[in-house]
Amino acid sequence: MKMLWGYLKKYKWYVIFGPFFKLLESLLELCNPLIVAEIIDVGVKNSDIDYIIRYGLIILAINIISFGFSLISQKCASLASTGVSTSMRAGLYKKITEFSHAELDNFGTASLVNRIINDVNQVENAVGVSLRLLIRVPFLLIGAFVISLVINPKMSIVFLILIPIVCLILWIYTKKTSPHFVIMREKLDTVSKITRENLEGTRVIRAFNKQEDEKKRFELSSEDYTKTSIRISKISSLLSPMVFLIVDIATIAILILGGWQINIGGMEQGEVLALIDYVSIITISLLLMSQLIVMIVRTNASLHRINEVMVTTPSIQDKPNAIKTDKLKYKALMEFKNVSFNYSSDLTNESFIKNLSFSIYPNQTIGIIGGTGSGKTTIANLMTRFYDATQGEILFKGKNIKNISLESLRRDISIVQQRSTLFSGSLRENLSLRDPNASDEEMIEALKISQAYSFVSTWKNGLDYQIMAGGKNVSGGQMQRLTIARALINKPDLLILDDSSSALDFLTDSNLRKALKTLDTTLVIISQRATSIQSADLIIVLDNGNVVGMGKHKDLIKDCNIYKEIYESQAK
Repeated sequence: MKMLWGYLKKYKWYVIFGPFFKLLESLLELCNPLIVAEIIDVGVKNSDIDYIIRYGLIILAINIISFGFSLISQKCASLASTGVSTSMRAGLYKKITEFSHAELDNFGTASLVNRIINDVNQVENAVGVSLRLLIRVPFLLIGAFVISLVINPKMSIVFLILIPIVCLILWIYTKKTSPHFVIMREKLDTVSKITRENLEGTRVIRAFNKQEDEKKRFELSSEDYTKTSIRISKISSLLSPMVFLIVDIATIAILILGGWQINIGGMEQGEVLALIDYVSIITISLLLMSQLIVMIVRTNASLHRINEVMVTTPSIQDKPNAIKTDKLKYKALMEFKNVSFNYSSDLTNESFIKNLSFSIYPNQTIGIIGGTGSGKTTIANLMTRFYDATQGEILFKGKNIKNISLESLRRDISIVQQRSTLFSGSLRENLSLRDPNASDEEMIEALKISQAYSFVSTWKNGLDYQIMAGGKNVSGGQMQRLTIARALINKPDLLILDDSSSALDFLTDSNLRKALKTLDTTLVIISQRATSIQSADLIIVLDNGNVVGMGKHKDLIKDCNIYKEIYESQAK
């Protein structure tokens, strides 16, 4: 809740005036039963038409003013709740974009999407409702009780019994349902995750004819979520009937006691009707309070989930005096010194990369090869500081990579990852991600080097060609070449190609490598094709996170059995 107050401060005047005008509305609402009682006890009793009309007009005026107050309160609450949700969603998104791969892996995409949409929406609704009801409901309860006490102290004992019983019921309800709301949100994350996986992998599911299996998997997860939701609903379904039952009993008690008081001359008929009106006000207030409590409990669970994201410190971020690489002098562009890495934070687990040491010099071409799961992509992630090394150190331009600003590092190092990604929008917008000020000439040059210009030039709109979300309207080979072109914009000092030519035919791959050699750029090629790296200045052979060979192609053929096996299996 402390976090929520921080957002509410930005809209403090709406937060103040919203409840204030709702309080005025409630005050006028409490006056109505007293005026009606006067009309009955004086105007009707004495058949005074003028008195009835005069007080009727007063009631009409009160209701019109009350309606105006309600509109102002409603607008203030809406502006505050919308503003809070907008600021909170923007803050969450900013925080998520600062996360390293480790935090993204920990939370999961589906959970983060639910938090930024569903949980923030829950907070927005709660803020709007609370600003309208949080002051109004207690005021109506207390006001109705005090006025009933003034009307007839003896009859107010009904209210003294009614209110504590209902409050006890609400407390029990809150105690029972609060833990289930957190669990329900977590199970909704699971449903969202399965839905997302099925939508993204629909081609794979259909290719293996697994539609029925995925339906069952979704149904099981959905059923689990439904059971928790039903459990809460069962408890919630008892709340309103129990409150109504107690209030009905109180109304009957007032009618019986009021009738007796009228007979003995202790009360007027209008006063009894006023007390019944105040019972109605208390009933509505208690029901609104129950809804408010339900919403607060739900919102507390959502705020907890949002706060989990907001208080998480990114494991990778700039140090206070981070170095910029503009004027650094160096011999080796990048050095790995006894680097080990473990995806798990538990250091007792076996490292994924073990005691890795090598150097990359300017304008070299480095090849990295190995079997599936040998750690090739992990090395690329360490070079770009998507993850930090568990042990050892990585130097870039002679400085520890942890001391270099991320902006400088990501400007000097460009990576094309295994899974090519294009965003919805024009080709020009996709190519300008590295440099928003890149000219058309620079883009065309990058397209030519990446062997993409041959097909881009045939597109009707050229650089203005509209790419669909996820690059659905281009082939796998085209997507890889376009992402390579994007990485070449602004000519990075180090270009990492992480198995990014796997969809290219051998001729296009060969032409691409020849074109890349014309650049004044250090190149790291991670590939499962020996032919793609055999002309590299240095080839690193990996096996289960260990370096089992390092050298040029001809030397590795003689001295490294694993490299020889890979090369010969592909050559045959």
